[in-house]
Amino acid sequence: MELLNKELAQEIVDRTMGIIGKNINIMDNQGVIIGSGDPKRIDDVHEGAVIVIKQGTGFEITEEEAIRLHGVRPGINLPIFFDGKIMGVIGITGSPDEIRSFGELVRMAAELSLQQAVLMNEIQWDERLKEELVSQIIHSEGKHDSLFLERAMRLGIDFELARTAIVIMTSDRKKTFGYLKSRLQKDDLILMQHDNIVVLKVVPRDDIDHYIRKITEAWLKGLEENDNIQVKIGVGQYHEGLSGIKDSYREAVLTLNSGLKLIPQHGIYLYEDYYLPVFLLSAAEKGLTEELQPFYKNLKEKDVKGELTESLRALIETNSDMNKASQKLFVHRNTLRYRLDKITEITGKDPRKTTDLLHLYLSFLINELE
Repeated sequence: MELLNKELAQEIVDRTMGIIGKNINIMDNQGVIIGSGDPKRIDDVHEGAVIVIKQGTGFEITEEEAIRLHGVRPGINLPIFFDGKIMGVIGITGSPDEIRSFGELVRMAAELSLQQAVLMNEIQWDERLKEELVSQIIHSEGKHDSLFLERAMRLGIDFELARTAIVIMTSDRKKTFGYLKSRLQKDDLILMQHDNIVVLKVVPRDDIDHYIRKITEAWLKGLEENDNIQVKIGVGQYHEGLSGIKDSYREAVLTLNSGLKLIPQHGIYLYEDYYLPVFLLSAAEKGLTEELQPFYKNLKEKDVKGELTESLRALIETNSDMNKASQKLFVHRNTLRYRLDKITEITGKDPRKTTDLLHLYLSFLINELE
């Protein structure tokens, strides 16, 4: 890995020149200028830097020596060390007598900038590795090998902690990702996918539902108020072990998909509130719901005014209470009874019977989830 590159070198040059008001050059470990207050000198070989690299110590260039050497000006050149090795050279242009007093401070500042850049690069690299591990966890098939577990251990990921998967669909993934990163705990894991953001949230083993509701509601409110970002959040259950995290992720995805189809105006969808729709989506993937689908589909096709499907929904929402359903629809009880008779005639299922109403409700859900 190239520790001292042109981008970092020029950053050090610009920052230092702004403080001391002298021209600065940064050379790599071959003596080539890679950062300078004079852009025309970039890529030139600096003989003073070559001498510093060979000797391993600083080298001052007087007016007389500047005439003798090639491609140099009067000044001080000092080695930039990292882990005991010379990574490059920093040169300050000017009379050595005038700049000698702060030459060492400039060199130390350059070394600190290099150390900070390396540290940030390592942090970013670790974050990328963590994201790759999260992807492997939620998309894996079968057991994880020893290399996976070793990498997780090196990155300080504790798989003994209880985690729940949260899937977030957002209009601005970059801003949402940054918002979440600043609010996650140390052991939380996050992954940005092409169509959503996944958070594996560490949760207490007691009262998980209340904890997750509180967290996700705060995210929803914060994103909307601070950045006017609209998000939809699906949450899975907690399951034991690595395979349990994958199960939780799948539940979160299916819960989000179910919620968007059934109640799109909501922002948060928790698995325990959508157990039946998620179950039906899973069953539909395996082709197990085909016999249920025609009931509601046939009803919709023959219900030109939409009164029959509206009445069925009202009956479902009022737990089969005819009086409440009539009130909800603003119709007479006899009108509702007539409509239910028509539903029975079309579907062969009487919504006043519990088993038949269940069939109709499941058929309704399946068609809504398509």
